Amino acid sequence: MLHRHRLGRAVFGVFGAALFTLGTTAAAHAADMGDDLVQPPTSAVGDVQPRTSAATAADAGVTANVSAPSVVYLDYADGSPSPSINPNACQGTPPKFACQFASNLKDCQKQIQAYLDKWYADFNVVFTLTKPTSGPFYTEVVSSGGGAWCQASANTAGIAPFYCKDLNGGVAYTFMGGQNAKDTAIIIAQEQAHLVGLEHTKSTHDVMDPTICPNCDGFENTTNQIDGDRCGWSTQNSYQRMLSALGPWPGGVKPTPFGCDPDSVAPYVSILSPANNARVSGTFDVTVRATDDCAVKTVSVKVSPMGLQTSSTSPPYHWTLTQIRGQQTITVTASDASGKSTTTSIVVNAPGSDGGVDAGTTSSDAGSSDAKASADAKTDAQSPDTAGARDGGTDATSAVSGSGSGGCDVSGGGAGTGLLSVLALLASILLATLRRGGPAPARARAPRASRRR
Repeated sequence: MLHRHRLGRAVFGVFGAALFTLGTTAAAHAADMGDDLVQPPTSAVGDVQPRTSAATAADAGVTANVSAPSVVYLDYADGSPSPSINPNACQGTPPKFACQFASNLKDCQKQIQAYLDKWYADFNVVFTLTKPTSGPFYTEVVSSGGGAWCQASANTAGIAPFYCKDLNGGVAYTFMGGQNAKDTAIIIAQEQAHLVGLEHTKSTHDVMDPTICPNCDGFENTTNQIDGDRCGWSTQNSYQRMLSALGPWPGGVKPTPFGCDPDSVAPYVSILSPANNARVSGTFDVTVRATDDCAVKTVSVKVSPMGLQTSSTSPPYHWTLTQIRGQQTITVTASDASGKSTTTSIVVNAPGSDGGVDAGTTSSDAGSSDAKASADAKTDAQSPDTAGARDGGTDATSAVSGSGSGGCDVSGGGAGTGLLSVLALLASILLATLRRGGPAPARARAPRASRRR
């Protein structure tokens, strides 16, 4: 099914074209998108692949704990034939995109993108102007001059395949792009949302209203009545449906489709694990999320006071720290190509902090901890550079020396230690002797009590 947008209201045919159209009166300024759902020339719903990331890891800032974003490829028509991607609403060559509100194409795209970035800010999706080379992705062809080339009526503003579910891809079309930034963004957003499976609503404050609505400002987070339902739904919360289909943006700076032009935002960085003030073992993993509006150049990790340091130039940002002892501060810094950086830090507590014995530890546990600490000390003495951070199996650039900087310096016994040990042994013997002498009177008293009877 294709969804077309028209100027002025149009009636949907069952599984007919969903069109977005422009009205001819002031009241009809909101172009009618009520007939912009149509059956594609080639139905390939069964060929739709499960969504995987089409964005590069560097762009998305993906880690093992964060889902990769969906990708929307904005193809501003330049006179080339329509993409050979299914499901596809049109076959042919769309007219070239012509901008009427900016002096050049990039400025026009930036003004349109400003609306899209605002409306899609909460969703786990990124926009690109470069066709991805792998993985499924949504495509929106943005052209001007109407949809006659796609056998659409003169007042059709846009068209999209529609199957009442997320297609995880496909191609939608904006026919009336370029007249002004907001109207173009509305058509793009609504047609892309049809690819995700959204229907029209009757709210003039929702971008899914079947007109180019002057009062809408994104996907309305309110339950609204469906306009021209064809999926068996009576209501739709457009914001929640988009959030459910695309997932929430996990945080941080989204990459911009325009690269570093200019790079005005510092990177975002967050330590996903461990948590601040966590108690950790001597070996544990550090996982970091870092994003930038352009690209993250490097992410560095420092562990102090142990003096460990390592870095990575591409995600996933994940390291394994080994032989960590005592209370340590983990500091992570994300930097971009323009020199902007952001730093965050946490504190962790490994075995060996405050002597290696927790307040609630029993004496037997303490002995076990001391024995392990002693073994660790011998290891450091034999190989002072064995403690360190591993990034994918590579040793860190700095390692702990054998000077006890790990926070638990267990040394061998000297003369003073020997004397204390002798005194402790003598005290133990004396105490044992006293305890053995104590029960004798009790055994002697029992016979005397028997003779008195």
